[in-house]
Amino acid sequence: MQDAAPARSPARDDAKAALSGASARRFLLRTIAEKVHGDWGKAWTSLHPFHKRVVTRETYVRCESRTAFPAPLHSLHVIDVRAAAVRIPGLPRLVTGVALTVVVKLRWYGPRDPIVFRHTFHLVPVRRHWMWLLSPSRYRLYVHGRCGVSGAA
Repeated sequence: MQDAAPARSPARDDAKAALSGASARRFLLRTIAEKVHGDWGKAWTSLHPFHKRVVTRETYVRCESRTAFPAPLHSLHVIDVRAAAVRIPGLPRLVTGVALTVVVKLRWYGPRDPIVFRHTFHLVPVRRHWMWLLSPSRYRLYVHGRCGVSGAA
């Protein structure tokens, strides 16, 4: 006699679909757009809860508003999304998440000579929603009560 296949849970299937690579891609692009357009308060709402305990919304908005982007964004493309073990700055253990590699082009002295680079962002699921993380360097600034490029409070 064969064991019956376990029943599939519609709620579990919905959670998996909600946290797909495609949803991670959409979430990252939306979050980056919020930051590029200076909507720091909205971006803070999807910051990982542990990092929200390190930096209040008020402090985050004040500090990030003082840190200008080095050049206007020309384009941003997600070129890879993969499952990854993610280190959340300030926490000792790795958690399951995704790594998204992007190609960024910044305008620099006109469209002919953009600055182009790759960067990998990490997202983690919390209560069936993607959350972004402070970078290790931003985390260190905020945990020490500092902000901005210079680290001034």
